[in-house]
Amino acid sequence: MNNATRTAISSIGTLLIALSLTACGGAGSSGSGATSVPLSGNPPPPGSGPVITGTPPSTAVVGQTFSFQPNVTAPVGDKIVFAVANKPLWASFDASSGHLWGVPQATNLGADPQIAISVSDGAHTQALPPFSVTVVPLLKRNYGHYFSTHYSDTPATAATLCEQVGVSGIVWHQTWNQVETAPGVYDFSSFDSVLAAIAASRNPNCQLWLFIEFKSFSNSPVKNPCPTYLQARHSGLNVYGNGAAGCFMWEPTVIDAYDAMMKAAALRFNSHPRVEGFIIQESSLGFSGSRSQNAPNGGTYTPIAWRDGLTKIISECAAAFSSSRCVPFLNFLEGQQSYLYDISAAISAIPNNQVCISGPDLLPNNPSLFGNPNSVYEVITRHPGCRSNSAQNNSFQVPGCALECIFHFAVSGTLGAFPASAPLTGGLCVNSYIFWNDRATTSATGLDWRNALPVIAAHPYGPDWYSQCVGNTGPP
Repeated sequence: MNNATRTAISSIGTLLIALSLTACGGAGSSGSGATSVPLSGNPPPPGSGPVITGTPPSTAVVGQTFSFQPNVTAPVGDKIVFAVANKPLWASFDASSGHLWGVPQATNLGADPQIAISVSDGAHTQALPPFSVTVVPLLKRNYGHYFSTHYSDTPATAATLCEQVGVSGIVWHQTWNQVETAPGVYDFSSFDSVLAAIAASRNPNCQLWLFIEFKSFSNSPVKNPCPTYLQARHSGLNVYGNGAAGCFMWEPTVIDAYDAMMKAAALRFNSHPRVEGFIIQESSLGFSGSRSQNAPNGGTYTPIAWRDGLTKIISECAAAFSSSRCVPFLNFLEGQQSYLYDISAAISAIPNNQVCISGPDLLPNNPSLFGNPNSVYEVITRHPGCRSNSAQNNSFQVPGCALECIFHFAVSGTLGAFPASAPLTGGLCVNSYIFWNDRATTSATGLDWRNALPVIAAHPYGPDWYSQCVGNTGPP
């Protein structure tokens, strides 16, 4: 028998099975939109019973259609029927086709375990291995270019930045004590004002990130960002000078207060369609040298305490902003940089890529950021989930690399270790968010934030962005 004859016989057998299924109602959709049973491969020999295969999705998203259609092969002439055990309450099932489908709601969040779909011809029954489907929130995934605003910016400035070609949104800063005006009393009106300005702009779909700071720098207009009631015992001057200070974010009292503030922010903004998520300030706290808060120097800081504290803050953020994203900026942990890998692992354990890892300066010109296995860029390149990064002042002054080069480094570099001399060929493979600083001063290369505008316009977020990342076929 030649190959053409075999193919013809197989096609006839498949057609006969399809006709048999149609005769007994197998092609019916029962209102589900399902088509006839997918038949794959050559039919089994008579008397052997049907064979069912397929890999169901492991997650279902609130408000979106979940659909799983198993494949089946059956002997010619078999009349088959499907059954399901432990069907989710939110799902429907078609016994004539094996199609499982539905649109879960927020009340269905969580796992539906031990779902089992089987097929039988009356004499033989075969089932797929039991599987679980976890209903997850519909996350905002408005990936792309974002401008990080400056202290002197107004809501009108933010709206203007939103209107630039290719820009997906902005980051709006407030200090913690501007938001928490008294213990447990929160003022989010500044974010409301920015959202109103965006709504009235030429880009009303512009997204907003909430950024509530717990440390300041030498040029910060608010020197101590901690709520007043925490300042005396739970904050101190940092190494940036000019009165810059920070909260003792590793102390349980401070962590609990910050978590409570995040939950209040989430109650107000989590369901807002224009609020993309919450940014957690960089992990480098600036309490080294003469400003040390280390336990051996009489303070309370230990790297383990800050690692555990930051992990708790990230977890609480993810729980509170269930429909939004959380982005912690990782930089340094005074005393034990390798703990950044523990934080990366904690982020990875949060399902559905709800938390994105991030760091400073898309292309650093500083070996401390990439020169050893525990440096922040080594941690980011090895992170398996959602990754973002920011273009701060140093990104504008890398010799021999203009901002087009910076962008391609961010999205199209190869994964793995950076070279010893410079990171130009390392690459971050950022396939989610890029944050650009809108107030970078003109650098030694003559570039500032305005030079980023044509790069952003030329590379709006899309399939070409994440396809440049080695090994990535889609956004996280």
